[in-house]
Amino acid sequence: MKHITKYLLLACCTLLFALTLQAQNSVTANGVSVDDITMKQANGRLDIAMVFDMSNLHVRSNRSLRITPLLSDGREMLQLPAVIIDGRRRSIIHERHADDIFPSADTYVRRKNRSEQALEYDANVTYQPWMANAELILREEWCACHDAPYTEDLLAIASMPKTTQQGSDADHQQAIVTDAKPKMAYAMPSANDNPSPIHYDAAIYFHVNKSDIIPSYMGNQHTIDSLRTLFANSKDIKAVKLMGYASPEGPLPFNKSLAAKRATAIKDYMAKNNIGTSVPVTVDSATTDWATIKDWLTASRIENYLKIIAIIDDNSIAEADKNATIRKQFPVAYNFMLRQWYPKLRTTDISIEHTPAKMDVATAKKLLNENPSQLSLEDIYLVALTFDKGSKEWNDIILLAVQTYPQSPEARVNAANVAMANGNYAQAATYLQGLPATMPEAMNSRGILAMSQGNYSQAMMLFEGAAKAGVSEANYNIGLLKQLMAAKQ
Repeated sequence: MKHITKYLLLACCTLLFALTLQAQNSVTANGVSVDDITMKQANGRLDIAMVFDMSNLHVRSNRSLRITPLLSDGREMLQLPAVIIDGRRRSIIHERHADDIFPSADTYVRRKNRSEQALEYDANVTYQPWMANAELILREEWCACHDAPYTEDLLAIASMPKTTQQGSDADHQQAIVTDAKPKMAYAMPSANDNPSPIHYDAAIYFHVNKSDIIPSYMGNQHTIDSLRTLFANSKDIKAVKLMGYASPEGPLPFNKSLAAKRATAIKDYMAKNNIGTSVPVTVDSATTDWATIKDWLTASRIENYLKIIAIIDDNSIAEADKNATIRKQFPVAYNFMLRQWYPKLRTTDISIEHTPAKMDVATAKKLLNENPSQLSLEDIYLVALTFDKGSKEWNDIILLAVQTYPQSPEARVNAANVAMANGNYAQAATYLQGLPATMPEAMNSRGILAMSQGNYSQAMMLFEGAAKAGVSEANYNIGLLKQLMAAKQ
């Protein structure tokens, strides 16, 4: 951890000839395991090696995951050759244009999904003095058309060791070694005998031009089972709202009728199968969910996505003509949307406001795997506490909690702790942004973040504030910080 783990030797002696680091294994945000990380400096060169294990990575056919190693000491930065992990279609494109477009220094590999796959990485660069304090950072980016990135995650995976010196036994007895990590303070929501209502959202999907419900189609059976579980475990269902939609390629009058039939079909199915029969159900419909299409366009950034959004937003184009306009002006993008997105628009969205019943750990674990949106934040942490803090299971549940309740201060500060434990300080800073300045656990986390950046005075102020508010972990962190500050003098 930058600026936190220090090896300080007080004797004055001869430098070792070479610096070598064997780092711990890491896992990127998208599940690529980075193993056997080494950084070795000798003869004026720095060799960086690692193994990328892609066995748990799934790459869509028209996507690429670009992993770029970076060396940085906070002021200087050197970008190393990248590894581009291609889906099938992207791999074909890259092979066709390898000689005239793509830099030969980068490594391209086609991902074979659902199979074990690993790649040995090695880079050798001229050693520069600033690299003595450098971290090895991975920049992970999902790319689509024209290899333009639309996501970015940073993960620090290793750092150069501090220079080790040799001297007498007496000198070594004076060595000060601090090899400790700060303690994270996790925020647990207080028990609530009267939990607040929460929302459950799901969807039932339909075949093109159809309104009959096929349980085996696109995961409908799972949604139906979740609805049964929800009504069985919630003590107070406030309301059920059904919103029918159609994909936009058909005639507008037909789509209006079809969307309404799909919403009514869900209401009738619930009544026939005794699902929530005592709860009032509101039925509504709209021809096309253009808002969702715009979200998908923005996230995917397919070619001409901004122009397609402009057509959707253009009030001078009648709704009945928007789809035809997109098809005519951008046929390639339209065909992709028709195949990949339009089936997900033939749906009825189900929105239910309910108050979850108090549940035991076994029930919470089952729902956590099936549909975490049915759980309160307290229930999610009830499951998390059955695992050791910092374990893979604990970390996975903490990140699931912030995905389910992204506005919860407790969920966000806990996710920041997990991000810092994984070396992802940029992500941690994002989670901590906007949290109350007086939240004790957030103060401790901000202190760890400041300490990792070498801002010891700010870190001390934050730790002292957290300790005063009763965070025991902050007292430990104050002691650790004092050692670092004393060693720096």
